[in-house]
Amino acid sequence: MRRAGGRAIVVTAKHEPNAKLHLSHLGIEADAVIGWLWAEAKAEALREYGATVYVGDHTGDVRGARTAGALSVAVATGPCAMDELLAAGADVVLDDLTAFPAWLSGHIGGRTAG
Repeated sequence: MRRAGGRAIVVTAKHEPNAKLHLSHLGIEADAVIGWLWAEAKAEALREYGATVYVGDHTGDVRGARTAGALSVAVATGPCAMDELLAAGADVVLDDLTAFPAWLSGHIGGRTAG
């Protein structure tokens, strides 16, 4: 995201201090971490930070993105299968996060509709 000029914002249903600990342990630096938000409630933080794309692995993440007016990019590596994510309204479903950089590059370049 940063290479594309964006920010990495983590919006999670997890307890915020624990989410920060996990990110730190993994060496992931986020511009902001907002916790304790589930499904549609995530839209509050997504709007506050001006998110236009939200990546998640659950149908609740899809609902949060759609409520915020953000593009929902889902990855089928979490608790929900690809067909569930599509049925929930995901704009894009990727096999896993390793596909995200190429998708983002295409999206920014206008080569993908979603």
